[in-house]
Amino acid sequence: MKLFPETIEQIKLCDWLMAQTDLPFYHFPLEGKRSLANASILKRMGMKSGVSDLFIPRKSGIYSGLWVELKVGKNKPTPMQSAFLDKMIKEGYMAVCVWGSEAAIEFIKTFYEMD
Repeated sequence: MKLFPETIEQIKLCDWLMAQTDLPFYHFPLEGKRSLANASILKRMGMKSGVSDLFIPRKSGIYSGLWVELKVGKNKPTPMQSAFLDKMIKEGYMAVCVWGSEAAIEFIKTFYEMD
C-alpha cells in the first residue's frame, strides 16, 4: 500500500505524540474515496468537510484546546479548512495550519510549554 506524503507526516506526528507526550489527541479521517450513498450517510452522521486533521483537547492558557491542519510541500488549506480554523479560533481554541510533522511538533511544544 502506497502512503501519501501527508499520511506519512501525520503518522510521524502521532507517533511522537504517543511516545513523547501524555496529550490526548484525535485524528479525523476525512480523506478518501466514498460511494455517494456512503458519503450521504456520513454527512448525516455529522461528518463535515474542512475539519482539521488533529484535535488535542487540552487547555493551554486562554485556549480550550488545539486544532492542527497538517500540510506538506506546496499544499495549501482549502477555503473550507481555512473557514474551519477561523471558526475554531472564534470558539476559543487555538487552530493552526502547519507544514510537516516537525513544524507541528515544534508548535505543540511551544503551545503546551514543553521542553
